[in-house]
Amino acid sequence: MPALRLGTLIHKGMAGWYIPGIKRGVHPAIGFEKAYEADLKKQSKMGARDEDGKWNDAGELGVAMLNHYVDVYGKDERWEVLVTEYPFKALVYKPGTEGQHYKKPEPWFWFTGVLDGVWRDRQSKRKTADLWIPDHKSTAGIGDSKLNYLQLDDQAGGYWSYGVEALYTNGLLKKGQRLSGMLYNFLRKAVPDERPYKIERGKQLYLNKDGSVSKQQPSPYFLRAPIWRDEYDRNQAKLRIQNDFRRNEMLRSGELEVSKNPGMFTCPGCWASDICELHETGADYESMIEGTTQKWEPYAEHEIYQGR
Repeated sequence: MPALRLGTLIHKGMAGWYIPGIKRGVHPAIGFEKAYEADLKKQSKMGARDEDGKWNDAGELGVAMLNHYVDVYGKDERWEVLVTEYPFKALVYKPGTEGQHYKKPEPWFWFTGVLDGVWRDRQSKRKTADLWIPDHKSTAGIGDSKLNYLQLDDQAGGYWSYGVEALYTNGLLKKGQRLSGMLYNFLRKAVPDERPYKIERGKQLYLNKDGSVSKQQPSPYFLRAPIWRDEYDRNQAKLRIQNDFRRNEMLRSGELEVSKNPGMFTCPGCWASDICELHETGADYESMIEGTTQKWEPYAEHEIYQGR
């Protein structure tokens, strides 16, 4: 979907900007532009809707967003980057196969993912290093509805559980180092307001032509939301991941029947909604699949582990 493609390209721009160390790398707008040009060789042009529903060319929108991002955060010298865009895999062992009756626990599945990074807060006054896992998110709007799920975010749960485990296993984090939590880095999909502005009490306020503060202020363009997490969170996330995999095994074996999960929270924005509706009515959904989708390799970034 366009939103996912745009988010992936923004991540590539961020990866070139937040290189390991204190100094920043290639400007994210330049990195995004190059990634977008490469993407167009494989797929058609795309657009994205902003908070007001306005349709924007994705290439122009991404460049404008990331130029604005650097205007706001500058070189972001508060943060030292330890790791950036790190593909990880962690071997998960089957519960109950440890103990006196087993020489070794039984390998069950690989959990894979890509961490956006590990950052150290250089301004922290804590005695131990204040380390965070950032998660860059492009979004149509920034508000409470976008924030109230973050403590239980399953995607971040994968990072916080087996992602962190991989960091320790591969020596990227030492045993004594502890992470503080997730740092969500939101970027609203919007072209910046071109009106003049002034800074008042740390807020950027846009002005009318006569220099007065306008009553119409845009929604926040960016937001950083720290979510503190600990070892208990990590174990809860692991249990959920293991339960999900156990259900997947049952679905593959036919012990459980695959079924839809339609509803007001799942259908809007689902990439397969048209296909699903055709299937539901007994129409030719297979032709729709063939004509509107293409195969891709979700584990491409992990092939290095297989020597390819």
